[in-house]
Amino acid sequence: MNCKTCDYSIDAVAKYCPNCGAKIVDERLSLKGTWEEFVGPFFSWDNNFWRTFFGMFKNPKDVLEAYISGARKKYFHPFSYIVLYATIAVFFYKFFPMESIMEFSDGFSKGFNTTKSPKDDLKIDMKSLMESLMGYYNFLVLSLIPIYSLTSYLVYYKKGHNFFEHLVFNSYLQTNLGFTSLLLQVILVNYFGVAFQTYSLLFLVIFIVFTLYALKKLYNQNLKQTLVSGILYVPLFFGLYLVLLFIITILIVIGLILTKI
Repeated sequence: MNCKTCDYSIDAVAKYCPNCGAKIVDERLSLKGTWEEFVGPFFSWDNNFWRTFFGMFKNPKDVLEAYISGARKKYFHPFSYIVLYATIAVFFYKFFPMESIMEFSDGFSKGFNTTKSPKDDLKIDMKSLMESLMGYYNFLVLSLIPIYSLTSYLVYYKKGHNFFEHLVFNSYLQTNLGFTSLLLQVILVNYFGVAFQTYSLLFLVIFIVFTLYALKKLYNQNLKQTLVSGILYVPLFFGLYLVLLFIITILIVIGLILTKI
């Protein structure tokens, strides 16, 4: 018989196609089969998702190099990985909203608007702005990947990887940080009631340490080389990040103003 994916001739008792690697499925769909095919793999500890997530902490070099070296079935696809996170994050913030952010934003907008004269028509509603930002969370997450990639590319350009390979690296890095952030938010902010400002500072430290740790493993750097890279990486990233954030915020403010005209 032939493989239904690539039409390659295979043995009748084969479980996988030797040419394209596709699983050979002859049975009709059933409840058990549907669970095993679509739901079961995600909850299995021995699948691409968990192998990728924990691999980024244990052996980031292997995960980061696998995709660009051609081993593309061993770990979760890098761009699918970050899209999955962005999608989960949208629903996550619906069930676990950062109330402290909204309270701070509401207070900021009230304070800002009271300083303006009654003749001014422009009112800044920071709460609505933050809600709009969260509504475009997928876009914000994806738009930051080129910034992370450009930063690591400029800092580590002598290592030989091009910008597009850094896109792959940072898709893995930032997705792992994103999932970690969701977990920490539930534990620290929603459960223990840690202040948002404290949580933000803590996660900033985690972001810097984990990023430098993964890139240290990738490029086999010693401690001194890692510190030098960090001194270059941090200000460069935050400079590019602030520029992008400013542009996005201005665009959203303009959009909010136009909708009220």
